[in-house]
Amino acid sequence: MITKERQIRVALGLLLAGLFLAAPGAVLATSVDRLAMTNLEGYPGETIEAEITLKGTHDHERSGYWSTHYKEVEGDDERMDITAWITIEPEEYVITQEQTITFTVRVEIPDNARPGLYGATTEEAGRSGHSAERRTYVIFRDTPTGGSVYSGLLIPISVQVLGTPNPLTPVLDFIVGNILLVVAGAIIVVLAVLLLRKSRA
Repeated sequence: MITKERQIRVALGLLLAGLFLAAPGAVLATSVDRLAMTNLEGYPGETIEAEITLKGTHDHERSGYWSTHYKEVEGDDERMDITAWITIEPEEYVITQEQTITFTVRVEIPDNARPGLYGATTEEAGRSGHSAERRTYVIFRDTPTGGSVYSGLLIPISVQVLGTPNPLTPVLDFIVGNILLVVAGAIIVVLAVLLLRKSRA
């Protein structure tokens, strides 16, 4: 017969297990500052750079590495697998307790990429509860130095490839960013034209 004390212990054990399963990031020996890198934006031919930081939370040194992963789903088109676009630098690392290391994730958009979303089926893929819409991931894995059992995390990544940039965009951005200077310049030009006409008359 199971005693009441044993029932309480079992219930507490199940509760703790549930908490660990619900929040895997909390029990990792290395924490990460971003759980998603979705909806990055860039034009064909551009290289997007984003940073991601790991922090050692374990009292032992850990050795790890980055990789990419494509979750293949039947019916997907070629836009879903962008692993070939992605590099992470440095790719390998050694991290100690309380140490932080920042990594650069580079996404090289091909010149022939057409506008649209790549690496995920919707722009909501980075949100909690939308894992079914994720396709491409960056992953970090690490283990106690010299060990063989790895822990880590899959981080969804997607890119919004933009259409051909408007050649007037830099001019419009300058005007918006320097509106007072532009207005003052326009007033000076108008006054100069008026004075010139008056002097000729």
